[in-house]
Amino acid sequence: MRFSKLMLAAALICTATATYAMTAETFYVKGTALKKKGIGAMFSSDLKLLQKEMGAATKSVRAENEAAKAAGKPLYCPPAKSKMKAEQVLAEFGKISQARRKEMSVRQAWKEILVKKYPC
Repeated sequence: MRFSKLMLAAALICTATATYAMTAETFYVKGTALKKKGIGAMFSSDLKLLQKEMGAATKSVRAENEAAKAAGKPLYCPPAKSKMKAEQVLAEFGKISQARRKEMSVRQAWKEILVKKYPC
């Protein structure tokens, strides 16, 4: 009985963790702190966390844009060879007001950034 309760609790924790979306504000604050660390940022656990979060956001927004493009209404139209450096990404997040960053996920912020930066 105890074991099944423990397994249920573990499953609930894993589910909650998997569905949690980091806020754009948390991403921006952690990213800014890492930038200040310079080369020391390579040893921070936050680096992998931010890379994972941004990777998931990028993949999701790209898939949404591909579906919209297939329907004839792309969300954004980047040039063939577009790539932003980490500093540029942080700068774009910084252009969103803190109040709005607190209310939106990294994915929502990234989508907004791409739509504004690369209009069709």
